[in-house]
Amino acid sequence: MESIWKKYLKPIDNVKKTDAKVTKLDCIVVGGGIAGIMCAYMLAKEGQKVTIIEAAQVLGGVTSNTTAHVTSLQGRYRDIPGAKRRKLFFQSQQQGIDGIEELVNKHKIDCDFQRTDGIVFGNGKPLKKEFKVMKKISSDIRLEKNKKLPFGDFDCITLNMQARFNPINFCYGIIKAGNFDIIENCRIKKVCLMKKRLETENMIFKYNKVVFATGFPIINIRGIYAFKMYKSSSYAICKNNSQQLGAIYNSVESDGMTYRDSEDGVIIGGFDHRTGRHKCSKYFSKLGDGKFKWAANDCMTFDGIPYAGRLLRVFARDTYVISGFSKYGMVNSFISAKIIADTVSRKKNLYKRLFKPTRVLNVKVWPLFFLNFLLDAKNLTAGLFSSGKRRCPHMGCRLKFNPNTKTFDCPCHGSRLTKKGDIIISPTVDANEKLL
Repeated sequence: MESIWKKYLKPIDNVKKTDAKVTKLDCIVVGGGIAGIMCAYMLAKEGQKVTIIEAAQVLGGVTSNTTAHVTSLQGRYRDIPGAKRRKLFFQSQQQGIDGIEELVNKHKIDCDFQRTDGIVFGNGKPLKKEFKVMKKISSDIRLEKNKKLPFGDFDCITLNMQARFNPINFCYGIIKAGNFDIIENCRIKKVCLMKKRLETENMIFKYNKVVFATGFPIINIRGIYAFKMYKSSSYAICKNNSQQLGAIYNSVESDGMTYRDSEDGVIIGGFDHRTGRHKCSKYFSKLGDGKFKWAANDCMTFDGIPYAGRLLRVFARDTYVISGFSKYGMVNSFISAKIIADTVSRKKNLYKRLFKPTRVLNVKVWPLFFLNFLLDAKNLTAGLFSSGKRRCPHMGCRLKFNPNTKTFDCPCHGSRLTKKGDIIISPTVDANEKLL
């Protein structure tokens, strides 16, 4: 089981080697996915001396297991509380697409960037409600009823000038154009914010500023991210298909299908469920035959808006976090990185308050927050009374075996481990050697 994007991974030139017991760095970005790379690039542009620290291979984690939809039309605006917030979030997404295209053109990055239509499809009340909300946001949104699509007849919400690209080649272009260092195969295991120190198995990194771009933040307590988000799993394949779709397609249903073209065929994704709570053991069979098959792992916020900015104003003023892209990490990586760079440089940013990590959640999403709290509490309790070998090293939740991916998944915070207990996806920073 391997993603289509894995074949584009390659060694990079500016990897920094360090054997020092203690290393002092100015600005550290923890996480070498698209969010971390965009953040390092923009911070370096603002004059910061930046080093990315990645636990494994740069771009080898969540970014290489994406479907890479570069679109503002995400089929979930009806779930974002507040008309002003919806409009501002849509504006940020449009700006993100334009920003990515600007970088592609500026640095002449060969990443198959193409503008295309974005389409949300479905039938019934969910699509009608989504269109009603979207029409108030943008006059460019249009509704087409009973449209014949390559995979069936559906009502469609359409928006022009969305995009698709190869995320790995794009990120390599940014690395080449950027002025920052990278340290690979260096997993941070302990964080001391007060002392501004990061620790690995045998090294210590001291810093002036740090950005956590690790998907689900590896900081357990500060910000209470363990209860402010959850992880979603979904499945994807790439089918060899001579017929190009000519658009990006997203189902209006939360567990529906997605489709997009690529150089290697058509990428089909879907069957989203909360990580560790799969309902079927044959998701890949349902997707059909394909040379490449993989599973995505996404951080979901309750109000549909990512977290990007300063962790805390008082005790951790020089600590920043990026997380919660809710399946649309390509565009939100750009916007979140810009928010971080502007905050560090004390520049104004229109979206800073909208993405604020310490924002109080709207009362309309409180039921989702409390439900998530209860589910996490249930799984934490189950972990306490289960054998040690089936507990997640992160916070002790009971691990569940996923027969689709042949992995042990955490239903609380989405860590994913191999059968041998090795880490595939954080937030856990420790392996579980007792699984077998």
